[in-house]
Amino acid sequence: MRPPMSRRRWTVLIAIATVLVILPVACVVALVAYDWNRAKPWLETRASRSLGREIAIGGDIDLLWRWRRRIDGTDTFSPGFALTAEDVRIGNPDWATRKRFAELGSLDMDVRLFALFLHHLDVPAVRLVRPKIDLEQRKDGANTWTFAPEGANEASAWKVEVGEIAFDEGEVAITDETRALDVRATITRLESPIPFGQRVEGDDPSSRREVIQRVGREAAQRLRKAAEERAERRAERGRKATPPPYVFAFKASGKLDGERVTGEGRMGGVFALENPRPFPVRADIDFGATSIALTGTITDPASPDAIDMRLWISGPNLAKLYAITGVALPNTPQYATVGRLAGRFRPGRSVLRYEDFTARVGGSDLLGTLTYRSGGDRPTLSGDVDSSLLQFRDLGTLIGAAPAEEAKTGRLLPDTPFDVEHWKAMDADVHFTGKRVVRTAELPISNVDTKVRMQSGVLSLDPLRFDMAGGNVQSSIRIDANAALPKGVISIDGRHLKLHRLFENVGGLKQSPGEISGTIKLTGAGKSIAALLGRSDGSLHVLTTGGRVSETLMEEAGLNFANVLIAKMKGDQMIDVDCAAAQLSVANGVAKSDLFVFDTENAIVVIDGTIDLGDERVDLTLHPETKNVRIFSLRSPLHVTGNFEHLDVSVDKKSLFARGAGAIALGIVATPLAALVPLTAPGGSEETRSCAPLVEELGKKAPLPAQKKASKKPAKA
Repeated sequence: MRPPMSRRRWTVLIAIATVLVILPVACVVALVAYDWNRAKPWLETRASRSLGREIAIGGDIDLLWRWRRRIDGTDTFSPGFALTAEDVRIGNPDWATRKRFAELGSLDMDVRLFALFLHHLDVPAVRLVRPKIDLEQRKDGANTWTFAPEGANEASAWKVEVGEIAFDEGEVAITDETRALDVRATITRLESPIPFGQRVEGDDPSSRREVIQRVGREAAQRLRKAAEERAERRAERGRKATPPPYVFAFKASGKLDGERVTGEGRMGGVFALENPRPFPVRADIDFGATSIALTGTITDPASPDAIDMRLWISGPNLAKLYAITGVALPNTPQYATVGRLAGRFRPGRSVLRYEDFTARVGGSDLLGTLTYRSGGDRPTLSGDVDSSLLQFRDLGTLIGAAPAEEAKTGRLLPDTPFDVEHWKAMDADVHFTGKRVVRTAELPISNVDTKVRMQSGVLSLDPLRFDMAGGNVQSSIRIDANAALPKGVISIDGRHLKLHRLFENVGGLKQSPGEISGTIKLTGAGKSIAALLGRSDGSLHVLTTGGRVSETLMEEAGLNFANVLIAKMKGDQMIDVDCAAAQLSVANGVAKSDLFVFDTENAIVVIDGTIDLGDERVDLTLHPETKNVRIFSLRSPLHVTGNFEHLDVSVDKKSLFARGAGAIALGIVATPLAALVPLTAPGGSEETRSCAPLVEELGKKAPLPAQKKASKKPAKA
């Protein structure tokens, strides 16, 4: 049996325990009782070195001991020091337009005691009282909120951790030269907290209401239901389903990209960096004619769900959002969209998703999900977009066509300059489909399917497929903006387009059962689609088979006046168009007719001349050659001239009685007919036979390549 511990040993243990207890208490008392104003120069120097900025403390410094900390109604047991400093001023870099980065009425910072013994500066909370903060960024990317501590490359034994940042009423100025942004915001405390999601008197829902009216209530309901389902899943995982209330209101005004910007809204009072909690934000922002409304939360920037916002956006042109988002979007007509913005911000590795959005762009309905990723040489936009109702003219904006509201130049071809700087700022890979049939005044289009890619300043729509007039079109467009003049390649292959659907508004053709097929291949250079086509080289091939046309229309084209009268007396009849063919070569934007002829049961009409894509001018001559006896036929050539929108038809008076003009023209165009043979192959033997009479007739006028005698000259290598 061990002997009882001696009284002396007990005395030693009690003394040691007393020292261990009293010494820390004595240290705390000494630190709290110390007049820290004496240490102000030392603290300013240490703080300045830590941030790499000049820091001045104009008021008193005090160190308090607190058992609990309380921020905006939250009371937490957290024993430690509380350092307070009044009238704190943090300097800006020398290049900044304003002298100070921040002016604080006071700075209140909690510091946990026991972590200090482990070289760990654990700051549970920082309270910024009456802050005035300046945020500036230059064009080269330098900014005022990135600090460069002295000796930053040296290893430090101390670890610094900040838990929460509590805001107060104050002012914030934001200047960003990269986006021509200069905005000031004022933050005020609400009379009482407002629960997240609750609407109160004074809220302006007009922007939200306008978007919902345009995209449809079904879209808003679908988005709301998805938000409720996410809240339920968070609750099941034990995460707090309802974000904290709004504590502050803010108002902002200034300029962005040369246009006035204003905004107002509400936000929470504490941004948690440790054990992240949702930070609620509600805002209504007007940027020029663009309106943006958002409601949602921000959590830890390192979290996969750092941002969870519902967005309502409307404006005159999606391209104008570049000034706000930095994302290069195409020129569009007026639009409205609602969707969910989710993702995270990380230096060089941000990922944002615009999910389950519904949009109305011009006359088109769109829905889908897009993902934006930063990192690498350029950020990337990818995703899938589907259209339930597509207007073909809205798709044209992808390649530079101006929205209808902006197209005031009087030109038919798109002449809006390519925004090459925006093209080079971002890459894209978006799959676009338009499944439902769309009928417009211009063309009947359905089942659009294309890949829109932007790679290092090269835009491509390849493949660009769609159904049109009962047939299908396979095409591709590629524009390289890296040259001084952007270079473009356009390839279009249309097959089996039905004439009666393609020309529904043309009386003489609206009942025609024929088909038309053709190919277009052009290369050029220019700063817009119009300029590119105006300098293009290439070819156009068209073949029409099995059509029907109004007899009166054909008689009028041949100036067979007596027969026109007879046709009208007996009633207009439809006559067969056995074959129509055209081959045009394009050089420097001018398409010249190598072969342009169509064959009916009554006549053959040959067309020659030019079509100037640069000036959008037409100068064609029609040479009619009747097959049968006509009572009174002038057979004079007809001139078709004018611009693409307004054409004039006139009689060639000089050749009024020049018999045989059509025969001469037929001989000239006979040889190029062979170039159209590939267009007849996909249609089968029926199409080939329908063009046989035309081939035979042309053969009488001039020998076809197969009929030519072999040359005695040796072929050149």
